[in-house]
Amino acid sequence: MGLRKNMTEALELPKEIMLNLPLISLVGREEVTIENYRGILEYSEETVRIGTAAGVLCLKGKGLCLKQLSAECMVVTGKVDFLGFLT
Repeated sequence: MGLRKNMTEALELPKEIMLNLPLISLVGREEVTIENYRGILEYSEETVRIGTAAGVLCLKGKGLCLKQLSAECMVVTGKVDFLGFLT
């Protein structure tokens, strides 16, 4: 992946597309949009764990709900208290 990353940076291409990395958008604490995900690993009202090429993305909060789900993108709503990658 080193050569691909170097070429992406040199040509200033979008990393999320060229390296298949997740693109995460947060709207306040109420809505998270995740693009380029691999799958849902855990889903409850308090925790959502999502597989990505960068690792496992973990959302924690209250009243978490999948508002939208497609092959390319998902939208999670609710009160988000934590968003981070698990090591």
